Amino acid sequence: MYFKPIRIVLGLVFFIIAGCNNEVTRLGTDELTITGDQKTATEYVKAQGYKISSYDGQVQKYTLNKDKLLYGITETIPYRQTWGVQKVEPEQYFGKEISVYSFTVTNHPLGTLDDSKSKVSIILCEGKVIGGTSFPNAAMDGAPYSLEGKTLEEVKGKSFQKSSEEWKKKYGT
Repeated sequence: MYFKPIRIVLGLVFFIIAGCNNEVTRLGTDELTITGDQKTATEYVKAQGYKISSYDGQVQKYTLNKDKLLYGITETIPYRQTWGVQKVEPEQYFGKEISVYSFTVTNHPLGTLDDSKSKVSIILCEGKVIGGTSFPNAAMDGAPYSLEGKTLEEVKGKSFQKSSEEWKKKYGT
């Protein structure tokens, strides 16, 4: 008898604390109160004309350095693939913190007939968008595309082999 009120009070305290820890507060059906890099990333996705169907949150946070881009090391492949399809050169961000926010969007060029949704990730540094990637919303492997859905060859204007040779010269092993 005595434990029921305590359980209820503890349960309420738990829910209140859990609710206070959320970064995103739901206001209405589609409206979110967001701040900082998350807001910047969200506004950027919308400015590109994509309709956000879900927000996956911050998926990465790291300090960029040359070691993350080394050619010939398996662990660096995701970083090389991501930075390979950017319009900016990675070395201008060495030593800086990089944040990546992910979204599921509709009306993206990579949307398929089976699933019109695509995944996009927005890359930020010091509160500014510096690029992003996209990928079909499907169970498949492969390298990310540019935010606009372009391949490495389309972004760099040269073959994969030529881009790889230049990357190897620039960042070594």
